[in-house]
Amino acid sequence: MHKYLEYEVRPGSNVPQGLPRQRLPVLSPIWRGPALSLEYPDGAVRTLVGWSGSAPGDPCDLKVFWTRHELTAPPVALAIGGDAGVRHLGPGAAADHAQGLPFMALTASMIPAEVLNVIGPAPESEPTPPLLLI
Repeated sequence: MHKYLEYEVRPGSNVPQGLPRQRLPVLSPIWRGPALSLEYPDGAVRTLVGWSGSAPGDPCDLKVFWTRHELTAPPVALAIGGDAGVRHLGPGAAADHAQGLPFMALTASMIPAEVLNVIGPAPESEPTPPLLLI
């Protein structure tokens, strides 16, 4: 049995469309921190921060954990923020020029070691239930 985390992003200046309430299965411990540096394959380094509150909002803890959108789907490392989502900042970008997102899925090769030390490797996929033909 998995524990679940409820997550919703209110429509606002960071994520205009918002994100309806999601019930996310938590398949690992949750890494928490003020920000995460992500190094992309092209060498670019960007910062991901959690965001919360009404415009303009404020930084909040970022959370990263393994989840999946359905029982037999592959696991994904998901980064979520507060009720205003997350902000993805480029090198030297000010918070008001950041890209607002409801969440960010992290490819395994981009998960920093500090996060992997907490969340561990991707969990195995759930077995597909057998098909019964009558």
